[in-house]
Parts: sequence; C-alpha cells; structure tokens
Amino acid sequence: MGHIPRLTRPIAEKYFRAVDKIDVKSDQSPVTIADTLIEKKIREILENEFSATTIFGEEFGGSLALETGWCIDPIDGTRAFIAGKPTFGTLIAFCDNGIPLVGLIDMPCLDEMYIGYYDDSQKMSQVTLNGKMIKASGKQNLSDAFIATSSPAAFTAIGLQKFNKIAQKCRDVYYGGDCHNYALLASGHIDIVMEHTLSPYDMMALIPILRASGAIVTDWSGAPIKTQNSGEILAASTAELHSSALALL
Repeated sequence: MGHIPRLTRPIAEKYFRAVDKIDVKSDQSPVTIADTLIEKKIREILENEFSATTIFGEEFGGSLALETGWCIDPIDGTRAFIAGKPTFGTLIAFCDNGIPLVGLIDMPCLDEMYIGYYDDSQKMSQVTLNGKMIKASGKQNLSDAFIATSSPAAFTAIGLQKFNKIAQKCRDVYYGGDCHNYALLASGHIDIVMEHTLSPYDMMALIPILRASGAIVTDWSGAPIKTQNSGEILAASTAELHSSALALL
C-alpha cells in the first residue's frame, strides 16, 4: 500500500491550485478531475495486484459488504483542495468481514504518509508516519485536551450541540483539517476528534491508524466502527479521555 502515493501524488500536485472546473454531485458535494483521476489510478493498482478483492470508492461506488475489500477516498477534503489549502488527503483501507484492518492516510502537500495495521484477533498492530513509529498522546483530562472537527456546518443541529458540550470542557478547539485531524491525533498533537454524517470512505482508513496509535475510536454510542456504520465517530487519545467525552453524549 505504501507504494501507491508515488503514483497518486503527482496527480494531486498537478491540479492543486490549478483546478478550472468544479462539478457538484447529487449530494451537493464538490468533485474535481483530481478526485476522479486519483481514484481511477488507485483502482487500477488494486485491480492489478489484488484481483480477487472488491473495491468501494467515493467517486465510482462499488461493493462494501462483509467480504474482503478496499475502501477509497481519493481526496478527503475536496473543499480544502479547491480552496488551495494543503490539508487534503488520500484515504485507502483494507477491510475484512466488515472490519478495517489496514489504513493509509497520505497528505501529498505535507509529504506525510501514515500507515496503520490493527488486527485485534491476532494481537498485532503498528502505525508509522513516513516509516517512523508514532503514538497518541497520553492525556486523560478533558481540561487538558485539544479537540478538533472539520466544520461546524458538517453537523446536524443536535450533533453540533453535542460537539459543543464536549468542546466547552476542553482546553482548545480547532476547525478544519479533515482527515489530517485524525493523523494528528494518532501522532500525539490533537487529543479528540468528533464528527458525524460521514460515509464509510471517510472513516475506514482512519480506524486502524488510530487504534494502532493507542487511541480509542467508536461511534457516539461507544460501539466499534465497521463498514456498516452510523456515520458517527468519536476518537480520543486515551481510554480515560474517550470515556469522559462519551459520558457527555
């Protein structure tokens, strides 16, 4: 999986701050030629190397049931990409029986590649940033914690009330960042990330990276996040921090 960014980064770099056409999908989200070309390239690589597995992607759909397969978001943070902000990333996950086991977050403009593997059944895990091991912070108190989310506008009214209830207890709040927030949590810089109304391609790659870093990640009810999910995510750097945030929900 680590070789894929060598082939997708040039596409992102070619169109970054050079997009001349923006289309709007049926869900009113934007899409660019970079989104579609990157997903096509990833699909081409995966189909050549893992022909027996299924693929589900944001731009071209596919199957994401309980069988073994891949989940792709070619550009997570398309709005940031369009605005010329470097905090967009490419997400790829390998899932088995509904559980994401391997995840990649690649940040082309930041030259950061996060790869995580977490298999609870085998008691095996590892997460790296550009080949070096990373881990989540050890913070346990909300009053010490930095919390982040991509945008208040991405919440429903009730969801935003719930986020604010936790954020008011934290040391500071950060907006923007998309998938990079989760990468920063896994590497010990942010302590809590909370979002909802997400799709599987927004989430699957994040889970192994977060879990391998020592972070706790569930939906808002405290249940594990699998390929079939509610679209909610609450990630925290420690069990104590996660428990405190979850209690406020």
